Amino acid sequence: MIRKAILKRNVNTSEIHHVIGHNGSVFFKIFLIYLWVLVALLLLFLILDRYVTRPYLKWIFAWAWFIALIKFCIDFFDVYLDSIVLLDTWIVLYLREWLLEYKTERFEWDKIESIGFNQKWIWDKIFMKGDILIRLEHGVEFPFENITNPKKQADKILQYKWRFVAPVNSEKVAEQENKKFDVLVEALWEVVKDYIDKWESENTRSDEI
Repeated sequence: MIRKAILKRNVNTSEIHHVIGHNGSVFFKIFLIYLWVLVALLLLFLILDRYVTRPYLKWIFAWAWFIALIKFCIDFFDVYLDSIVLLDTWIVLYLREWLLEYKTERFEWDKIESIGFNQKWIWDKIFMKGDILIRLEHGVEFPFENITNPKKQADKILQYKWRFVAPVNSEKVAEQENKKFDVLVEALWEVVKDYIDKWESENTRSDEI
């Protein structure tokens, strides 16, 4: 709910059909990294506390712990918001870069040539995670790494693509057919007009004779 509310505000839309985020292993990795940092700070404090009697030592490590925790929350939140967002008219690649910074890449459905997926290692298949690759026109590619069930998510994106592209294509075909019909009517009218003008001209000549 929190992610969708933030995405709606930053992507400027009121309707989000589907959101694809990172696999849980990404969050677990971040958790382990910061856990090791906090444990290392604690061990370093316990060692220095035996030899350094300065009263500010505790405050230094307390602030170091606090800063590490804040950084962990920011990194966790940034990864949590990284996502592929499926909308009516386009697909959005939303990437959080910092607490108040983010970037978006928008691709119209009819510009997407294919959606691929990749599982690099045996562990990816075991834990059912991998990468999605969005291929656009002219060979442009945009990857989104470490998601759960990449094949299933790729199929879901393709389903939405055809769901939203089909009505648009139908409208374009209907519009083209209407234009062709208008051209045909104009051509027939020109032929009929030329025939009427010719017929009137011949009648005028016969009357003069």
